[in-house]
Amino acid sequence: MSSEQRAIELIDRHLDGVLTVDEAAELNRYLAASNGTRDLFWSMARVHARLRQWGEQQLGERRDAEPPAGSIAGPQHRTRLWSLRRWTLLTAAAALLLVGVGIHFWQRRADELAPVKPGVVASFGPLERVRWVGVKEPREGDGIQAGQRVEIASGRARIDFPSGATVTLVGPAVFDVGSETSTYLELGQLLAKADTPRSLGFTVRTRTARVIDLGTEFTAEATADGQSRVGVVAGAVEVTAGDARHLLRTGDQLLVEPGASQVVVRIERGDETPAFRFPTIEPPSDRDYADARQGRAKITVAKGILAKANRDLPESWSGPAEVLLDGHGQRNQDAPNDSVFFASNTDGMVLLDLGSVVSIEKINTYSWHQNRRNTDNRLRAQQSYVLYGFAGATPPPVDGPPEAAGWVQIARVNSDEFFGVASRLDRPAQQGCSISSATGTLGRYRYLLWEVKPSRFPDFKILNHTFYGEFDVYAKP
Repeated sequence: MSSEQRAIELIDRHLDGVLTVDEAAELNRYLAASNGTRDLFWSMARVHARLRQWGEQQLGERRDAEPPAGSIAGPQHRTRLWSLRRWTLLTAAAALLLVGVGIHFWQRRADELAPVKPGVVASFGPLERVRWVGVKEPREGDGIQAGQRVEIASGRARIDFPSGATVTLVGPAVFDVGSETSTYLELGQLLAKADTPRSLGFTVRTRTARVIDLGTEFTAEATADGQSRVGVVAGAVEVTAGDARHLLRTGDQLLVEPGASQVVVRIERGDETPAFRFPTIEPPSDRDYADARQGRAKITVAKGILAKANRDLPESWSGPAEVLLDGHGQRNQDAPNDSVFFASNTDGMVLLDLGSVVSIEKINTYSWHQNRRNTDNRLRAQQSYVLYGFAGATPPPVDGPPEAAGWVQIARVNSDEFFGVASRLDRPAQQGCSISSATGTLGRYRYLLWEVKPSRFPDFKILNHTFYGEFDVYAKP
């Protein structure tokens, strides 16, 4: 089997949701090595989404004609439908891949450069306790012109598009309706639903990202400082940040930071085993640049006090800071000694010295906690921190605001916001966070500083710190 055939097979397995961890690593190598393979990936993803919708429609249309359950013809009929769908997918993919990439990018570029045509392109749907900003209050059913800005101070406003796509704004929000298929979220939050065949390709842009629907329901958020968050409720979307493209599927989340580095943060739930398996994030590694076996990096507590044993739970003290560079995560879901965590009701900082200035490509952090006595208690699983970098020979002080002292902010992480945690059971017990850049490098730094925050929850007075099991840094000298 040629490398091209193998890449197609792996992409097909990924889109079907049956890719193994080893196959995912193999596919990543193909994608990293070839622009052609990456273009092939995105084209197949679009074909897969289109044909999935077509197949569901065909099954719906034929369901009435299908023989009753239990008859001999019923299973055969379903098998023929599946075979037809599979054959159509392969045939259409072969045809569309020849021209899909060029047509897609030509069309998208043409849409971006084309002037906005006047006329009604959408209308207001249900309006719930909306306070409007600076305009005459519209009513449900009123049309929205191409290029019109919608600003709300509070409440919820739904916007309906002719394709069947809908956008529900959550105030405060500033939103531009560019056309029937293209919109721009400047500030606030929205829920977009574009699950009809005509709405495929519906686009929401922010200052730092572009979200293209592939038959789905997704959330988008734009903050005042340019940070963008995208989450997939159902289906799949393509998120573009700079020149990098990311395929997100149901449950996936992505955060894009402003700035020249175009920092991208992905947070995923693990399989809650010592193997630390995630959908796309690598497990803890002993091969990264900062691993203790490499002999390059040194990690220390820069501010705060690590948790110490108490009289009732003598085993409940934090491991030393070096635990974060030992190449593996915790051995079980409630392993304080395998973790690094600060004393309750305090803030803390962890400082990593890489030994010299290096080009950093990616930073992964891992956490795992589920109290063995109370399985609802996952307070120490949340990842909440701000990551900073510095390239000088001596790190700046940490007794005040880091940026004022000269530290460069790289990324902000709050996994509870990513997972929409409203109750304790909403929080995944095992979490992985991967910080990378759309440009290929996060920057050149010698020092990394994690300003970690404790978990805050309304029904729990004590502010507990997270059980971090491993920090991995992928870099080049």
